[in-house]
Amino acid sequence: MHYHEALQTLWKNFDPFLHIKKLEIVDETENFFVIPARAPYIENHLLIVPKKKVYVLKDLSHEETSEMFELLEKWDIRLHKTHDDVNLLLRDWLIWWHTKKSVNHLHFHLIPDCPIWAEWSLNSEERIWFDDDEYIELAKKIKNKFL
Repeated sequence: MHYHEALQTLWKNFDPFLHIKKLEIVDETENFFVIPARAPYIENHLLIVPKKKVYVLKDLSHEETSEMFELLEKWDIRLHKTHDDVNLLLRDWLIWWHTKKSVNHLHFHLIPDCPIWAEWSLNSEERIWFDDDEYIELAKKIKNKFL
């Protein structure tokens, strides 16, 4: 299914990060989990997401921010073992009318080997949305490759 088709099946204000299944998680800490991007820009595109509903970075405590940076560093190092470049992208709040992004929950993208302009060159009609079984297989593949 394509990304734009998947978005049409979700109800308004749906937060997929509150419905993550254990098998979809690549790595986790007390307050965060690492998951594959459900509609990746490129292979090994990961998301780091707070387990609790958070809208903006300032909503995290100092301890949570420290934990989050440790997790970002850990996965940046792992991705750099097989990728030359890793981009970090912060998504906060939902500014649908401006960014056309779909998740109203703070999260970070770790996007390997992808020029920053490529995000905008991939429109929603080209991006693939993995169904549940494909997504779980993707999570297993990334765990096996990087853990």
